[in-house]
Amino acid sequence: MVSYDLRVEKQQIFGAEKIAIAADSNKTVELRFYFDVNWRIFDAKAAIFRTAENKYYIIEIKSSSVTVPWEVLTVDRDFELSVIGYDKSTALTAGKVTVKVVSSLLPEDCKTFSPTETLFDRIRQDGVDEAYKKYRDEIESLKRSYDEKILSLGSQINEANENTKNVERAKNEEIVEIQRENESTVSELNSRISELSGELDEAKIKAEKWDLVDAAMSDKIRSNNPLWNGGSKEYRLPFFNTKNTKVWTSTSFDNYVSELGLDLTQATTADQLFMSKEGLKKIKLAGTGNLTSTVFMFYECPSLRDVELGSLEKCTNVKQMFFSASSLEKVKFGANGKICDFNGMFSGCVALREIDATLNFSAAEDVTDMFLGCGSLEKVSFEPDSIALDIDLGVCKSLSRESMQSLFNGLRNSSSCNVTVSKYAYDNNFPTADERDNVESDINEKGWELTLV
Repeated sequence: MVSYDLRVEKQQIFGAEKIAIAADSNKTVELRFYFDVNWRIFDAKAAIFRTAENKYYIIEIKSSSVTVPWEVLTVDRDFELSVIGYDKSTALTAGKVTVKVVSSLLPEDCKTFSPTETLFDRIRQDGVDEAYKKYRDEIESLKRSYDEKILSLGSQINEANENTKNVERAKNEEIVEIQRENESTVSELNSRISELSGELDEAKIKAEKWDLVDAAMSDKIRSNNPLWNGGSKEYRLPFFNTKNTKVWTSTSFDNYVSELGLDLTQATTADQLFMSKEGLKKIKLAGTGNLTSTVFMFYECPSLRDVELGSLEKCTNVKQMFFSASSLEKVKFGANGKICDFNGMFSGCVALREIDATLNFSAAEDVTDMFLGCGSLEKVSFEPDSIALDIDLGVCKSLSRESMQSLFNGLRNSSSCNVTVSKYAYDNNFPTADERDNVESDINEKGWELTLV
């Protein structure tokens, strides 16, 4: 096995100029490809070989390598190589490069100059010098036959090349003629396309005419209250450009919106913004760092499953922010160290599994019923030494060991505070008596009391 390495970057192949493959070799020739990041999205790739006889061989690239077909190496000329990557809807090609073939013998049926076994036996018996004198006519005949077949093959190759040039010339002439015949039609179509594009730019799209809208308003910038309601069908606005919008109210969107992506950079409050939005399923909010209050923000949104927020670094009140969002599964947000009121923040979120945030209770004054009803909660983390008031996670029966340990690490040294957790979760996370003794000892040293329910 003989291997050569090639790099494929974007739509170019590098390294072919360093390759010189010996043709008609008894060894297998392998090409190994090193693809850049642009090619990694394609599940299938293939190498395309074009011989001097204008024959194509398409070989699938497996494990980033491919074996050069024998038929490519038996042709007495260099060959062209290109690469294609493809999936169900997309294809990418790398430009053609020429690979040098060092030498070439004739195909098997033309190797008539090789001595037969009988002749070899006679040469071995008589000696090389005597054999040449004795069988000179036969050897010269074999040489002439070889030369004649070389010339014949060369003529065939030249004829094939000329035929190829004629076909390409005729094809190019036909293309030019077709372009000339359809020039006026193409011009008319381009004019019509331009007119239609202008009409679309001027059209006012209304929500009630949409079945599903993915990003139709992505280039829209509004500087006042964006009333987006009055529709009759479900619609989505995952990339709605609202970076200049300052005022938001519960009437900004109706109950038919199922997905939203907003920029709240200019907003300072989001109280009741999505309250009771029955159709809302997914939302992503950027620029939340200036919000100071999110009270009742997602109050009773029964279909809401996924919420992603930015930083809440200036927010002080999240009271009942997700109250009774019964389908909510995951919440993600950033810094939250100034929040004072956590009252009922996740109360009634019976499907909530993950809070992707580090809860910081450094400024907390009220965490009453914060996790009430969160029986499915598995993952949550707490800022170390930030909890300084009674906290209750007694209903969180699914809480992981890591989350429970993070809760205990979050307890600040105190004298009379109580932490409540589920006995079922506690026993599962710390199954041995020694583990439980160590945990309870650490809690008691901080002045806390552990209650299991």
